[in-house]
Order: sequence, then structure tokens, then C-alpha cells
Amino acid sequence: MLKVTDISKSFGSKQALKNVNFSLKKNEIAALLGENGAGKSTLLRILSGYLQADSGSVQFDDNDISTQRIPYLQNIGYVQEISALYADMNVYEFLQLNADLRQLSAEKSESRIKEVINLLEIKDVLLQKNETLSKGYKKRVELAAVLLAEPAVLLLDEPTEGLDPNQKQSLRQVIKQYSKNHAVIISTHTLEDVDALAAKVLLLHKGELQINATLKKFKQTAKNDLLASFRQITKN
Repeated sequence: MLKVTDISKSFGSKQALKNVNFSLKKNEIAALLGENGAGKSTLLRILSGYLQADSGSVQFDDNDISTQRIPYLQNIGYVQEISALYADMNVYEFLQLNADLRQLSAEKSESRIKEVINLLEIKDVLLQKNETLSKGYKKRVELAAVLLAEPAVLLLDEPTEGLDPNQKQSLRQVIKQYSKNHAVIISTHTLEDVDALAAKVLLLHKGELQINATLKKFKQTAKNDLLASFRQITKN
């Protein structure tokens, strides 16, 4: 289980996060919501190990990110909003690199690469340079690379942004299937994704976690309407 306790983070005089607390278990998809500047990306970067919190703790099972960093990170997969593909590599080379970085055995690497290629439907672009891919394919290749090691906790920042309706539906199915044996956090402004995927809502407002509830309960904030509930909590 992922457990976040009293996480705070400041950048100079600006406090990005203040005493954030929540937990997430296997089989859960949580939607991380908030207006621009609410602290969503900062929180994901702390959970992924990219940033260090000023105070508080982040744990997965018995591994604390500050004292057992490598065991903790071995359970985390992070797909950020901005593309992190190596432009001059082709898709297959990029997948192989990520398998090597995760220290998968040769046999495991081969089988997992085949699995993620089929899962994300990227067979047709395997020999294509990453820099030439459409935004939709870039999203799928990045997710494929992260899923190679089957992380227990999957962090996704705006996973369907820039995808066409068919690509969105396909990717949502992948995420839902993956969540059956793993925990997933999606940070998104696309409320359609929240309705389609999430059972739980984590809503940040000005760096503080205002909502930690089921999607059903969150909608009840304003006449069982997702957008109205979001606006009511974030309007001040």
C-alpha cells in the first residue's frame, strides 16, 4: 500500500504542498485533481522520487522513500506529462533501454517487450524514431516503457491529453486492466477520464488536500455533478 503522511514542499516563499495525507491500495485508481498551480505535479514528482519533500513521509509497504529509496522506487512507475523519450532512438531501442535500466533478465526482457507492444498497440512504429511519432504514439510508447517492470504503483500525469477519441478509449482500457492488480494515480484536467476510470478522488486546492473521498461522495458536493463539485471547492 502507498501511504503519504504530512507531505509539505515549498519553493522559496511559495508553499506548493501543505501536510498532504492519503493512502492508496491495490485495485484502486485515484484521480488527482486541482486547478493549475494546485500542487499536482509537485506531488507526483515527490511520489516518483524526482523531488524531495521538505517534511513528511512516503512509503510503499515497508519501504520509505527517504531511507529505502531503491526498494521504494522499484515499485513506482511514472509517466510525466512532458515527453521523456530519447528523440534519436527508435521505439524498440527505447523499450530495450528501459528493460536494461530496470535490470530485467534477457528472457524476461524479451517477453515483457512483446507483451507491452501488443498491449499498447505499437507494433507498427517499432522501427520509427521517437522524434517522428505522433503525440498519441509518444504517450503509448512512454507507458509501454514504464509497464515493462510492472510497477506496483503507476503515476500518470495527463495520460490522455492530445489523444483522439479512439486512442483515449483504448488507453483507458489498458489503465483499468492494469489497476486490477496494481494501484494507479492519474493527474488530469479531463473530467471525462475521472468518470471513466477513477473510484477515488484526491483534490488539491492551493497546496492542501481538500478532498480524499470516493468519486460518488465527491460528486455529491454539488448535485451529483463532477464539474460543479470541482468548481465549488476550487472557486475561492
